Amino acid sequence: MPGGFSWLLEGRPRLSREVRGLTSWPVDQRPRMVGLLFYSFRVMAGIGIAVTGLMLITLLLWWRRGLSAESLRRWPWLAWAWILAAPAGYVAIEAGWIVRCVGRQPWTVYGQLRTAEAASVLPAQEVLTSLSSFLVLYSVLLLCALWFGSRIIRKGPDLTLQPEGFGGES
Repeated sequence: MPGGFSWLLEGRPRLSREVRGLTSWPVDQRPRMVGLLFYSFRVMAGIGIAVTGLMLITLLLWWRRGLSAESLRRWPWLAWAWILAAPAGYVAIEAGWIVRCVGRQPWTVYGQLRTAEAASVLPAQEVLTSLSSFLVLYSVLLLCALWFGSRIIRKGPDLTLQPEGFGGES
């Protein structure tokens, strides 16, 4: 996408200065651990794309045929995919932290990147707006989780259900 990098970095159609690639620096001045950053980002993004795809497939199946215990017996791969997707979210979070921490912090601590280049140039008002937005979003999510959880707890388990194969049936 032409001009996409400038919008991503500075939010405008043209960059204020040139961005140099790794090969334009002498080998002794290149940051170490580039491979770790490269693969950590791809793991994080790949898991995100895979889980999003799984969600879309599940929504499509639910919309077309409806999801139930019976339909999950017909599609055991879907249940297994969701079981495998649960820990994948944690792996993606850890990979993201590797990208964040290894990608910026050590270069500043060890003097390979100037503090002025590592510090954010966002105005305080924008930081406050972001923080307030996250506070509102996570408060709403907490309230929803508490509300849905209380409904499930109040309803209680259905004790009339029998496990499959119980009572001599097979």
